[in-house]
This record gives sequence, C-alpha cells and structure tokens, in this order.
Amino acid sequence: MRTYGRRSGWRGVLLGMVGTALAGLLTPSVQAAEAPLAPPLFKARAVELIAARSGRILFSSHADQPQAMASVTKLMTLYLAVKALERHQIGLDSLVPVTEQAYRIGGSQIWLEPGERLTVDQMLKAIAVGSANDAAYALGEYLAGSSPAFVADMNRTALKLGMRHTHFSNPHGLNAPEHYTTAHDLGILAERAVRSPILLHYTSMWQDRSLRNGKGGNLWLINHNRLLRQYAGCDGLKTGYTRQAGFCIVATALRGGTRMIAVVMGAPSAAARNAAASNLMTWGFQHFRTVAYARRAQIVARVKVTHGARGWVDAVTPHSAFVTVGSGEADSLRIVRHIARDRRAPVQAGQRLGEVTVSVSGRVFATTPVVSASTVRAVGMPELIWRYWARVAG
Repeated sequence: MRTYGRRSGWRGVLLGMVGTALAGLLTPSVQAAEAPLAPPLFKARAVELIAARSGRILFSSHADQPQAMASVTKLMTLYLAVKALERHQIGLDSLVPVTEQAYRIGGSQIWLEPGERLTVDQMLKAIAVGSANDAAYALGEYLAGSSPAFVADMNRTALKLGMRHTHFSNPHGLNAPEHYTTAHDLGILAERAVRSPILLHYTSMWQDRSLRNGKGGNLWLINHNRLLRQYAGCDGLKTGYTRQAGFCIVATALRGGTRMIAVVMGAPSAAARNAAASNLMTWGFQHFRTVAYARRAQIVARVKVTHGARGWVDAVTPHSAFVTVGSGEADSLRIVRHIARDRRAPVQAGQRLGEVTVSVSGRVFATTPVVSASTVRAVGMPELIWRYWARVAG
C-alpha cells in the first residue's frame, strides 16, 4: 500500500474542491471565533444534532437515554412503506383495506371505517401530514399481513440500521409497554429516511385536503411540524406528543449542500420543541459545512496489474462520500489515500484496492473504499511469452 501526502495531483484537486466549498467558513469573522463553541440552547430531556450526509454527530445531550417516542414512531412506519414502494412491492394507487382493529385505534385519526379502502398515497398523506393512528395501523397491516407482523418488521429494521436501544410495540406511537427509543437511534433512522425523495415529498407537505371526511366533503389536514413554514429549508420529518413522551420532533433542513437533522425528545411544550430544533439546526449551519471529498466513479489512481490482459486498472471511489467540517477545523483537514501499488491478475470489477481517509487534527472523520473500475483477466504463460517477444521485436 502507498500513502500520498502531497498537495499536488489527485490530492491537490480534492483539497482544492473541499477548500472552495469551505470558503464560507474561513472568513476572518469566523476564524476569530475559533474558541470552543457555546452549545445551542434547548429545553428538552434529550437532543441530538447530526449532519445527515456525513453522519457526523455535531451535538448531543442524553441522546442514549431510552424514552417514549409518541408519534415520531410513524417515521419508521413511513420508512418501511416507502421502502416497499421503492422495491415495487406496492404502488401509490394500491388500495389499503381498513379492518375493525384499525377502526378502533384511538388518538389522532382520519376516522377510517371498517371495510373502507384508501390508496397508499392517501394513507401516506394521512400519516405524514395528519399523524393519523388509524392510517398507520391499517397501512402496517397491509404491508405485513397483520399488525404484529409489521411491528416485528419495525424491530428487525431497527436492529439492521443499528438502532440498538429501540423497541417498537405498535406502528403509531400511543403509549405501550416496551415501546421506546433514544434521540441517537432516531437520528440513525432519520439519516436513512432523508435519502428517500419519496419520503421527503410526503413529510414536506404542510397541508392536504384530498382525503374524504365521510360526510361528502374533504378533511383539511395541517402538519404539526410548524418548522415547515417557519424554518428555511425544512422538509420534514415527524412530530409527536403524549403526556409520557412530552413534545418530540425529528426535524431536517437542507441549505446549500449541507443537511441537518435535529432530534428533540421530551420538550415541555410545542413552542419549546420547535425552538430547540430550530436552535440546533441554526447552530449547525452557522458552524459546520458538509462537502464532498469523493465523487461516484471518480478515478483516484491507476494501479499496475501483473500477469493480466491489461497492464493497469483504474482505481475509483464507488460512491460519493462526504465530510462535515467545523469553522475551526478547515486548516487541519487532511485527505490521504492508501492504495495498492500493484495487483496480480485476475482483478475483478469492484474489487477493493485501498481507501481514502479524511482526518481533522489527526482524528479520522471519514473513510471510503477505492475499488477496481473494471475486470482484468489473467493470461497464461504462452501469451506472456508472446507479449515479451512482441515487445523485443517491436
């Protein structure tokens, strides 16, 4: 393996790209404020602020303390429904039947009737905008065949995502034994949720008047997430409240190339909840910026291949990769690549050849693999001998 530490060539291009993106953080007024940052103001039992594209946790308080989550539960319900849509297992126009059990769910609802059928699109609006418990229950039954089966899917997905301090007992969030999560775990879920344009389409809706009210007219649903109207760039995600859980929110906003996720649990009021989420995200946008340090299929090196049909192969980054850098960290940013000097054929497309790491003040913040862009087949001795004599004769 070899390490490149020069500012020339590939690394210089990357540092130049990152440096340009961070220019707004390097103004004299910001550099003068490089003392330890004062924490954002909030009134809540637990909070966490995450830079979505890099996954870096920028601030947290009691984020690993298990708590009731109220209707923020529905973020997982929405996530699983959207995943089914993306896999083409269901369609937006698929009809969701309403059972007696869904009809009897209390709390926030759209007053579904047993035997009624609404489309998946209508159910998603009812959940994302109206926070309807009956719609969440009915959609969960439809997706998994029964509510217990859907709850099992919720818990399997939580474990798969790394939500290690979360357990679901229902798809809507009404208080129940063994129904809890943490601010950190909700941040993990939110990171995955914001990758879906479909999910953000629904969570960004401020209101909806397309659902029937059972009386010949339409319901007027208004989103409890007031930040959609009050905070620039906000497009989700979900609010919740019960007496046990307090006022909760998972909020997200995109400004420029930086997306923030704020998780607030157990605030004493809706106003305190909204203020905490706003303060967290504003603090994040003021002091941090997310930039790409690698682009999908970007060539970062050319690796020698021995005993192969071709003497080299391009080493590329398989996906775009991002790092979030603070105002006092940009000067100590280091991008280093560790890539194999050579490989013996055969080399398969996608085979790992090394990695690119990004560190700030010696602390590694991000790592992305470097892989072979193509396949290089091995050649036998007769062909190698023929090539040798061809070069000698040539």
